[in-house]
Amino acid sequence: MELVSPVIKAALNLHAQVDANFKKTAANFHYEFNVRHLTNVFQGLLSAKPESIKEPENFVKLWFHESERIYGDRLVDAANLASYRELAGEVVKKAGFLKYNMTKYISPANEPLIFAHFVGSLDDKLYDQFANV
Repeated sequence: MELVSPVIKAALNLHAQVDANFKKTAANFHYEFNVRHLTNVFQGLLSAKPESIKEPENFVKLWFHESERIYGDRLVDAANLASYRELAGEVVKKAGFLKYNMTKYISPANEPLIFAHFVGSLDDKLYDQFANV
């Protein structure tokens, strides 16, 4: 897949941006991002079956979702989350992923992007994107 290398570069870039912009403080003592967090992003990517990532757009969306779950979910307030989303949006633009219809996920309206193992049914176990409701 020709998209693997750009996603890896984008993941490394986003990790570096998060590490540089969200520093550990007394109030945010858990803001310590390391290689383990980057590994967790790739673990999430690897948990998807090929049936759920048939299109390149799905792979980019999955990376974006996993990154927000790993980094964004650790941020403690709305201002930090907005800063993270701005950083992630810049990485998406720089990587050229806007051609994969990512604009609605990085815009101020920020449409939710959610993947789960129970999208089809509880028995299905297919890690796929929820249709936006």
